[in-house]
Amino acid sequence: MQDWITGFAGLGLLFIGLRMVGAEVQQLAGGRARAWIAATLLRPVAPQVVGMISGACSQSAGAVTFAAAGLVAAGAATLGQALPLLPWSSVGTSLLVLAAAIDLRLMAFVLFGSVGCALLLQVDRRARLRPALYGLLGLGLLLFGVGLLKTAVNGLKADPQVVAVLVVAGGSFSLALLLGVVSGGLLQSAQVATVLLLPLVQTGLLDLPPVAAVIYGACLGTGFGRLFVAGSMDLASRRLTLAGALVRVVGTVLLILLHLVEVHAGVPLLLALVQRAPVDLGLQVGLLYLISQVMIALAGEAVGPALAARAVRWLPDPQAREPAALRPAHLPTGEVRDPAGAYLLCQLEWTRLAAFLPHYLDDLLAPEERSAEAFSLARRHVGSTTILSALESYLVGALRAEPSAGDLEALVRLRTRVSLLRALQASLHGFAQDVGALPAMERPARVERLVHGLHAVLGVAAEALGPRATEEDRRTLRSITAERGALMEQVRQSLLEPDGRRVSAEHLVDATLHFEKCLWLLRRLAEDGTAGAE
Repeated sequence: MQDWITGFAGLGLLFIGLRMVGAEVQQLAGGRARAWIAATLLRPVAPQVVGMISGACSQSAGAVTFAAAGLVAAGAATLGQALPLLPWSSVGTSLLVLAAAIDLRLMAFVLFGSVGCALLLQVDRRARLRPALYGLLGLGLLLFGVGLLKTAVNGLKADPQVVAVLVVAGGSFSLALLLGVVSGGLLQSAQVATVLLLPLVQTGLLDLPPVAAVIYGACLGTGFGRLFVAGSMDLASRRLTLAGALVRVVGTVLLILLHLVEVHAGVPLLLALVQRAPVDLGLQVGLLYLISQVMIALAGEAVGPALAARAVRWLPDPQAREPAALRPAHLPTGEVRDPAGAYLLCQLEWTRLAAFLPHYLDDLLAPEERSAEAFSLARRHVGSTTILSALESYLVGALRAEPSAGDLEALVRLRTRVSLLRALQASLHGFAQDVGALPAMERPARVERLVHGLHAVLGVAAEALGPRATEEDRRTLRSITAERGALMEQVRQSLLEPDGRRVSAEHLVDATLHFEKCLWLLRRLAEDGTAGAE
């Protein structure tokens, strides 16, 4: 009974350690990691290298999939560019299997002592060091959990019932493969399923061929399991997950065929290569897992583009018929799990809305002066308001996802800019409605100059609030939106002189008030030095 409890505790520590390592590495990297990945994806071999590094650091192919889906949703990468990250991240996760094949309990004890001393010295008070500190603690728990599993198996190998079950499982390729599919699907981690086999291998209860069958089955199981998880994701995540799962299934089927050829035809292939390595059986399992993941990734390089195209065909965009300017472009659906990544997506959507501001006046301009994607004022306002509402909802979700102190500050500031943008959209809508209510023949020349002047200011604002804006751009916007209350009062008086009709007078006054409010809101946005620059 003690051995079973020890094994259960080791399993729990293994899962706790994996979760802590993945969460703290993600917290440590935050949005900077996404920016770095997006900037390097176009370079040769970059997706492969970045995928391996990400998988090795997070020890979670699922976390890498989520980060890659965020890049695709944000428009920072295409599906084809992000897809290689997935299979190569599994190559990076092989580090856990190789490390677990060695008795690293002493390293776990060193990590426990180091983290304890750091906590005693209150190192965790520094926000930047806290994720690294707890990530090391998670690594120590992971290694210690593997050690406990080995201890438990050493005790269980004397149980004849356990040995009988393992003999039956090890003697049937189909049964071992099915066991791998079930364990990989439930655990959603092929490397964890492999780590659980290491104590059985190192105590002589299992040989390499049945372990290979379990590994291949676990790879299939994780591929199928990710398809079920993808059901609640946004479209970009579902497409990427589907394509990644197809790559995994195709590569694993190739491995299974090679395995059957080697076992039944006697052709020396992967097993023969691994068995010739001058290392113990545990490390041979680690090498087998590593080589299998590399082969799946190489298969993905060959068939990945075709599978990505198939995923797009199988999962069409239900909103594709709607104009892109009238629907969110960067906001995924579902629960926010990464506040740093959510901030980047919200910032991109906010910048996109700011670029649409000049189009609010399209109805008031001559046809040749309108934008290429001109919509009626009502349709433009409804579309922009819908996008802004989705942005606010996603931003609230990011604030509720327990962001770090730095991310919390950035999200709160962005929420303020979202409120200013909503007020600006409402004022522009009011200005365009009031001016549009005046017959074109009755509009004073000053009103036409107000329309063209505001349109020019909005064009400057779209640049000054954009992603490539400089301080000089924002200084220009602040200058042209400076306080001109006395001048606007003179404009209102001059507008009222030619036409004494009450309806026209009301619309003229309201238009000038909306004009003045638009300038004030634009100045507020320009005074926020982070707008569009982060």
